[in-house]
Amino acid sequence: LCLSVIAQPVAAAERADLLWDFADHLYQEQDFYRALSEYQRFLFLFPTDPRVLEAELQIGRCYRREGKSQKAFSHLIRLHNRRAEEPAGREALLEMVAIREEQGRYPEAIYWAKQFVERYPDYPEIDAVYVRLAWLQIDSDKYEEAIATLELLKPESTHYPRARSLRQALQQRPEKGKKSPAVAGTLSAVLPGSGHLYVGRSGQAASSFLLNALFIAGAVIAFQQDSPVLGGILVFFELGWYQGGIRSAVQAAREENQKQERKYRRELEQKYRLSFGLEPGKNRMALSVRLSF
Repeated sequence: LCLSVIAQPVAAAERADLLWDFADHLYQEQDFYRALSEYQRFLFLFPTDPRVLEAELQIGRCYRREGKSQKAFSHLIRLHNRRAEEPAGREALLEMVAIREEQGRYPEAIYWAKQFVERYPDYPEIDAVYVRLAWLQIDSDKYEEAIATLELLKPESTHYPRARSLRQALQQRPEKGKKSPAVAGTLSAVLPGSGHLYVGRSGQAASSFLLNALFIAGAVIAFQQDSPVLGGILVFFELGWYQGGIRSAVQAAREENQKQERKYRRELEQKYRLSFGLEPGKNRMALSVRLSF
């Protein structure tokens, strides 16, 4: 009877270990739906196990990798609020940043990343978080803020050389190629087609000029030949083409700027981007840093 009483907690610990190992195995195999169920089973069966918080963190990660972003975020923020000083609560905040980044909700991702660096300045990989925050700011077109964030890295950091190069690239960001929508619109107002020519779209410039010229010439001829009704119709349509040409030139300038911005961003990412995140490891979550070059 004494031996059977002693054996009970040992058997329970073995069952907990087996269940935990099975849940981890499913997670490593990227079977997140079944892994989620096993982590939830672990919480129910072994609520006093020291791995309970890690199981809660894994549940949030399973939700995220299953594509249930909002459910994952709600679960993780509750975990973080309850256990902010625990490793699981800290890692939950990083997962929250990743979720908002994946959703393209960069202002929120920036907010939570800033919360992380303020709350955990002694985090072992804080420099990697700084780099991630800088890229979120770059994705939000907040280049000056990204420069300021990159300046927080210490020279002894392994990320410092690349961060310094990225900071210099941002500081030397070309502005001369920017086309002014106001200038493009004004030019088209003075001479139809000239705004498009300023932007670099010669085909649209030629068609806009010819179209407006034809309608103006037609209206003049109609009035000269005592056809005011026809002339009025042509003037009416010409005003539409004229205003449309101005709006088109303004939009073309904006599109050209966006095109140049995308090209600059693509070159920047190909040359400097560091991708930081939490990826499945063999027996634990491993910190990963991926450099594209």
